[in-house]
Amino acid sequence: MKSKVIFQDIEALVSEFAPNLTLLSDKEILVTGGNGFIPSYIIDTISTFNSFLERSCKITIMNRSRITSSSRLSHLIGDPNVTFISQDVGKKFDIPGSPQIIIHAASRSNPISFLDKPIDTIYTNVGGMRTLLDYSKNNALDAFLFFSSSEVYGDPPPENIPTPETYQGRLDCLGDMACYSESKRLCETLGRAFFKEYGVPFQSLRIFHTFGPGIRNDGKTITNLFYQGMNEGKILLRDSGASKRSYSYISDTVRGIFYVLFKGIRGEAYNIGTDLNNVSVKEMAEMIGGSLGGVPVTVPLDYSSKTNPILNRAPDISKLKSFGFKPKFQLKEGIERLRDHYLEVGF
Repeated sequence: MKSKVIFQDIEALVSEFAPNLTLLSDKEILVTGGNGFIPSYIIDTISTFNSFLERSCKITIMNRSRITSSSRLSHLIGDPNVTFISQDVGKKFDIPGSPQIIIHAASRSNPISFLDKPIDTIYTNVGGMRTLLDYSKNNALDAFLFFSSSEVYGDPPPENIPTPETYQGRLDCLGDMACYSESKRLCETLGRAFFKEYGVPFQSLRIFHTFGPGIRNDGKTITNLFYQGMNEGKILLRDSGASKRSYSYISDTVRGIFYVLFKGIRGEAYNIGTDLNNVSVKEMAEMIGGSLGGVPVTVPLDYSSKTNPILNRAPDISKLKSFGFKPKFQLKEGIERLRDHYLEVGF
């Protein structure tokens, strides 16, 4: 399901990366969790560029839930170059076809599900990673991209904000969020070990907070703020809104991923995000309220949190910038684009 904003974003990505995308001619790509927010943009970009290729790139999309007419990638049902497979990657599975590129993006994606299903969160992350790496050690690949997370850093102290890839993290292995953050860390360790021992071309994408068209209303802060503003005419924060984040618009996040795919060094990790903003949740809510015509934002007098929110998270993207990457989207423009998407297609 595409909106006008998504079409515009995809056209811009195709235009920018056309010389690199030609390298995907006659390749097979496997994407786990492909119907997800970020990987769906990658798939749309490649499938759109297929019309310019003499020999198309074949894409296999593995997703836990079956693709239906209401799914993000429903417009690709029937595309001869796209195959959908319903599979829980937390369970043992066979690798379809003979992919030269693997993009492992399957994972639970919001804190509510981490807390409700911690064991499944671990099995999905680690089990899927092991199955894909076992295949990769015996089958030569061009690339193996793993969707990690800024959660691997835990709660960095102020002197490590913005956070570089060299920061080793500060986490509580018994904390509620540990099922996600520690399993992502283990996946990175597995990937690096398979790179060293078997030459698997592993790269880790430590993705920071990303928003934009297609993001699901599944409890994430930014979608919750938009949903309240658009449907209730007011925004009530869950707490003081003091926690700060750097919010990357989806196109900039995908651009960063393509830079790693086409220019990155194998065996290494890369922060994926933006350095154009670092705002509090309250400031973000006020910007969303402003984009909706002046929706008021209220801070509760009493609040509690189950998840110990991080006080600040911002990426140091110097390593990514060394390849020529520069984020393009200011926060205000990204919020307006997300608003326009919601107004067209809803939540």
